[in-house]
Amino acid sequence: MSKQIKKLTMAGSLASVVLLSGCSSIVTDHGLDYQDARSSEVELQLPPGRHDVTDKLIIPNEDRIANLEATGEFEAPRAPKPYLPMAYVPMVLGQYDVTFEIPTNLAQSKQLLSNYFTSFSGEAVVFDQVSDTELVSAPIQFKQPGTWAKLWNSITRLEPNKYRLTIDFEPGQNTTTAKISLIEISNEGESLVDLTLDEVSAGQMVDAWSHISKDLTRETALLSKQGQKPVLKSRIWTNQDGKLALYLGKEADLASLNNYIRNTSGVHITRETPPELSLVPQDKLAQVGDIVDFKVPLGPIAKSEEVVLFKVRRRNLDDVNWTERSYPYDLKRQQEGYFLTIDAAATENPTLTSYRILSLLAK
Repeated sequence: MSKQIKKLTMAGSLASVVLLSGCSSIVTDHGLDYQDARSSEVELQLPPGRHDVTDKLIIPNEDRIANLEATGEFEAPRAPKPYLPMAYVPMVLGQYDVTFEIPTNLAQSKQLLSNYFTSFSGEAVVFDQVSDTELVSAPIQFKQPGTWAKLWNSITRLEPNKYRLTIDFEPGQNTTTAKISLIEISNEGESLVDLTLDEVSAGQMVDAWSHISKDLTRETALLSKQGQKPVLKSRIWTNQDGKLALYLGKEADLASLNNYIRNTSGVHITRETPPELSLVPQDKLAQVGDIVDFKVPLGPIAKSEEVVLFKVRRRNLDDVNWTERSYPYDLKRQQEGYFLTIDAAATENPTLTSYRILSLLAK
């Protein structure tokens, strides 16, 4: 029985092969016809009023967008940090002292100045109250020594000079006048710091002024202080980086700003593209290549005198006084209005230099 089944199975397989081979010769295989297919020559007719179909990215207002030519590595744009208002605190930088007219009472004025110098020095600044209207600090490290000064101190084992702050207060009706003097303590004795020569110390006084002005503005913004009379706002504002700017109002443009600068006594526009200003006319600006005197100090013989050896050409502006430089300025806009900014980064004390120029323009 099994042999007959096997014979029938083999016969069925042979019949299937013969049948399939016969069908393939009779029925045509169209499986590969697509390789020889050709597109139709019929052209589509679009309805009237329609635009031709184009395969391109549609960008709104593309004709108004300027072409970008890459000049280097791409840097993601960052929004400028906004400028914040400050309280109006008149400041007078004298030769040996600085005077603040703080629009608050005596107790708060003492607290504001104590908090600033404590946070600035990074150590507990102890103010001894000599009287109700006078504070004197313990010797502190008011200025951080430079690299060479640190090296010299480590070699000689000499301590860097320290400073003592003396603050005299004069309470008024709605304000408190604070006069700050800085005394340098060295191995040779004590002496008042000349703020007209020591610009680092003068710059720290400007930072103290900015700190006090911002703190007073925050105080009046607190909900618990809403019943108090708000302080008068200053025309000089600051941002989170400590940079200063002059508030111009809600409406301003570069042409009106240039006219404003030209009408300000003691300020000159030295270039219009890009815009720059200075405190001296164009012909008195210090330039690279100018013929200048090469001077050397006389040393211990006469500390304040110098001798001229010969004439040289100025190679850079590193030794140029800030009043003989030209500073780029810009008109910036934010939600509160327009601001004038001064780029004084080329000087050793940019905050002090920008304050000096902006205070002239704020008058």
